[in-house]
Amino acid sequence: MNKAFIALLWIASALLTYWLGLEQGSDSAYTKTSNQSLPGDSSLVVQGNAEKPQQTPKVSPVASAREPSVPVEVVEVDLDRAEERISESRTPDLQDRIKSSNPVVRLRAFTELLEDGSSESIEQAKEIYENLPEGPQRFSELRMLAYSWGQSNPQAALEWTRNLDGFDQRIGTGSVLDSWARYDSAGAISWAKENFEGEDNPYYIGIISGMSENDLVGASELMATLPYGRTRGRAASILVEKTWQMGEDVAIHFADNLPEGSIQNYAFGEIGKKIAKEDIGRAVKWVEKMDESDVKVRVSEDVAERWARESPAEAAEWVSKMPEGEARSESMEEVVTQWARKDPTATAEWLNQFPSSELMDEPIQRFVREVARKDPDTALTWAQSITNEERRKKVEADVMNIKLVQAQREQAEASGTPDPQGDRRPRRGLPNAP
Repeated sequence: MNKAFIALLWIASALLTYWLGLEQGSDSAYTKTSNQSLPGDSSLVVQGNAEKPQQTPKVSPVASAREPSVPVEVVEVDLDRAEERISESRTPDLQDRIKSSNPVVRLRAFTELLEDGSSESIEQAKEIYENLPEGPQRFSELRMLAYSWGQSNPQAALEWTRNLDGFDQRIGTGSVLDSWARYDSAGAISWAKENFEGEDNPYYIGIISGMSENDLVGASELMATLPYGRTRGRAASILVEKTWQMGEDVAIHFADNLPEGSIQNYAFGEIGKKIAKEDIGRAVKWVEKMDESDVKVRVSEDVAERWARESPAEAAEWVSKMPEGEARSESMEEVVTQWARKDPTATAEWLNQFPSSELMDEPIQRFVREVARKDPDTALTWAQSITNEERRKKVEADVMNIKLVQAQREQAEASGTPDPQGDRRPRRGLPNAP
């Protein structure tokens, strides 16, 4: 028994000695490690000295982090703007964000509110919109609200927009019908017919806009049935823009398939302007390849107008090479209008190159209209060259009226009496010009 106990005691002692040896080794290793230099920083190396031991300086991890070994770029921060952004991002209340003076924050919040399209969100959005300050600054919210509402309950949305005032009503109603027509054009058209009496139904603008997203052919056919007026013109403009976004060839094909007449001429004219904006040379070649027609007259006029805005002299040179006819006459009107505002003398010299004729009457009248207020005597001389007697007398009378008003004003200024015209502002061009 005693021998066993002694054996156990010996084993325990051996184990204890072994364990203590491991602990001592670990401490030694820790000490050696702690005396090594930190990577990249020689200032922290501590050399050991057997004769004169030195104490390793204590190094603060925080201090080391604040003193990097590589250069740091200092960036200036607009603290006021940063605080504003943080404040906006942390604002938990949706209504507060919607009322923000920052339009980006406000519209983002309004969009967030209308995402689910539920009746609850619509009602909340309507209440918020009605409490926004009146004016054009809330038109975007109105469009979003009306469009979202039109997807779920267009009848109720239209009843609400009916009570809006002026331009707000037009925007709201158009947005509802745009939304409605995208999934139920027949229902939207039926509502438009029932709720408007007259020829020029403005409700078709929103309907055609919505239909063009999914049914371009149907939208075009509906537009073609409309009577001549503002609605048809606006609808045509929408469809030209829509097809142009699809590509130039698509837009030209669309215009080519429209009924002949004013609506087709308008569409081709707008396409001509767009081509001229991108490449005037390409627009000119396109016009020159056209057969003589009303379409060519309209496109020539619109291309000349666009070109004359940038370089009237070059546009005038192009127009001069056109054969005598309606296309040249209409194009000359646009060149004269733009050029006379910049250089009336050069414009007059250019006009003098062409013999008097009825086709020159309109370009000359345009010139008279532009220079009459600055130089009525010169304008009167040019007015007398108009060949059509009725037109000539009318233009002469208009110029004489301008001369009379100017003489009265000069006399009033000389005598110190009130201006006989009062606060009336002169209108551009000649009054009552045909």
